[in-house]
Amino acid sequence: MRAKKFFGQHFLRDKQVIEAIIEAADVSGMSVLEIGPGEGVVTEARARQAKRVVAVDIDEEAIASTRHRNLGSHVELICEDVLHPAGDDIRRRFVNTGFVLVGNLPYNITSDLLRWMLCEPPRPLRAVVMIQAEVGERIMARAGDMSLLGLMVQLYAKVVMITRVPPGAFSPPPQVDSVVVRLDPYRDEEMRARGVSDAEKVLRFARVAFNGKRKQLASTLGTLPTLSPEHIKAALATIKHLPTARPQELSTKDWIAFYNVLHP
Repeated sequence: MRAKKFFGQHFLRDKQVIEAIIEAADVSGMSVLEIGPGEGVVTEARARQAKRVVAVDIDEEAIASTRHRNLGSHVELICEDVLHPAGDDIRRRFVNTGFVLVGNLPYNITSDLLRWMLCEPPRPLRAVVMIQAEVGERIMARAGDMSLLGLMVQLYAKVVMITRVPPGAFSPPPQVDSVVVRLDPYRDEEMRARGVSDAEKVLRFARVAFNGKRKQLASTLGTLPTLSPEHIKAALATIKHLPTARPQELSTKDWIAFYNVLHP
């Protein structure tokens, strides 16, 4: 198969990386939703372990290439864009059964795909995905380097680095390093234990601040109708941050506590 630049395709060739992905996903006896099977190399390995595989790719040639592997009746191949309504219909097939999400995510739509998989039910039991190394650093960031994307992912899931992947592991090689990460979405009871009653409300609140990430929180959030700079500074003091704090200086735990102080 010839990689298509339009779809951001880079086909994984490194057997050690493939084995690391398979081990981290641990799909034995599970249902699997795979995004972007490409040539079907990893799909074939998963099909030998999983109870059911639904593989989705926007590229008809990728679906055809995977189909030629004759993977069995428990593997369903679908040519669709998961970021459009059809993608939500596909995910709803797993409403009554847990599933593992796996995929080599195209660099140009990684953020959209991460939000798609984490922010709307049904969420996967776990997800093992290949992403650009820079994005991996953002979603694993701590206080001082936090971004809205990092906050979003960490609100919904625990993030674990599996392995770093050099360009030479792909054909054609990309111009950047990649990483494989495992995301373990928090269950409802785990969310409540962390103080999160509504993650989307926390994100909407934080988005206002990150829209002006170089500005102090008291300046950006203090413009909200029900708050003032004094409210923000008092809340920052409660979570032991300076009144001059900026959004990237708060950890995910800080953002949860900060929101809860201001919205008791």
